[in-house]
Amino acid sequence: MNIKSLLIGSAAATVAATGAQAADPIFVPEPEPMEYVRVCDVYGAGFFYIPGTETCLKIGGYVRYEIGARGDFDGLLDDGGWAKLARATLTVDARSETEYGTLGGFIEIRADSTGGTVTKFPNTDFPYNVNEGNALSQGIDSGARVQQAIISLGGLSMGLSDTLYDAGLSGEFDQGGGDRVHFIRYTYDAANGFFVSLALEEADEDYDYAPNVVGNIGVVQGWGSINVWGAYDATAEEWAAKAIAKVNATEQLWFEAIGTYESGINFYSVDPFGGLGTGLASLDPVDPRVGAEWSAGGLVGYQVNPRFKASIGAQYFSKVGHDVGTTLFGGDVNAIRAGATFDYEIVENFNTKLAVNYTKFDTPDGRDPDQWHGFLRFDRNF
Repeated sequence: MNIKSLLIGSAAATVAATGAQAADPIFVPEPEPMEYVRVCDVYGAGFFYIPGTETCLKIGGYVRYEIGARGDFDGLLDDGGWAKLARATLTVDARSETEYGTLGGFIEIRADSTGGTVTKFPNTDFPYNVNEGNALSQGIDSGARVQQAIISLGGLSMGLSDTLYDAGLSGEFDQGGGDRVHFIRYTYDAANGFFVSLALEEADEDYDYAPNVVGNIGVVQGWGSINVWGAYDATAEEWAAKAIAKVNATEQLWFEAIGTYESGINFYSVDPFGGLGTGLASLDPVDPRVGAEWSAGGLVGYQVNPRFKASIGAQYFSKVGHDVGTTLFGGDVNAIRAGATFDYEIVENFNTKLAVNYTKFDTPDGRDPDQWHGFLRFDRNF
């Protein structure tokens, strides 16, 4: 029995050894090194290095909900009502250092949804059994667009953005002129707070080869700032100029002033009707831009506490519409816009703004249209 048991055990061991030699060897791969996202603090908070590169990236934006209100434009149009706005904005900011300075790329995508148009029905039984004065809402209007697309290297930048001329007071009543343009711009920034910018801009297409020319010179220091702009619209063959100053009287109190002049209606014209839902275009479709020969305004603001600030101010516009306004109304048209703005930070990155504004026109025909308008705005920034 012992010999038999020994033979059986030897055979089993031989089979087990043979099977072990026939199996595939077990291979344990080396773990790949993990690359963590690194914080890039060179350009401020929110930037991080794109893994495997020396390019810093920041993703941001904001969500806005705005409840606007417009009273009837007494003496001109009866168009009062709510004006709602929902906005989603996404920004991407990429930067890296080169031998020629900082190489940047900035993208802003904006999508807006506002209230839709309203169809007013006459006194008829078709298509609906309605009486005169009834109306039907056509639903929400929505649209998305590239708000900004900018390439920059050192002081040179190019792409799509607001015109270099775009600037105004910190209130919500004023008008400074300008809109989005395609541009090539160079800015020289001195170490003592002085800077000079020059831009070639284009707002039309397939019209001519002459660009608009815009310049800006300014200084920013602890006491405040002064900026002066000049712009020539090659399409309209008119020019515009503007100056804005800010003085910090104390850490809480500040003053602002604005003055504009334009040779005629052009792309950089101020618009006294801005944001009112109407304009001289409603009276003369041939000249949709309004403009004013000159304007002057001011604002006083106070930082009540770190979360709350308020301001109040006004801007006067002379010879609104230039010769067009004079022809339509039989004499010069003047206007004044005034308003108060209240900004409050509810919590970090969640802000609210209340603006209450008033606009009044002085017309030779005695209609003197005026309107109350404003909004309550909520912004969630990230």
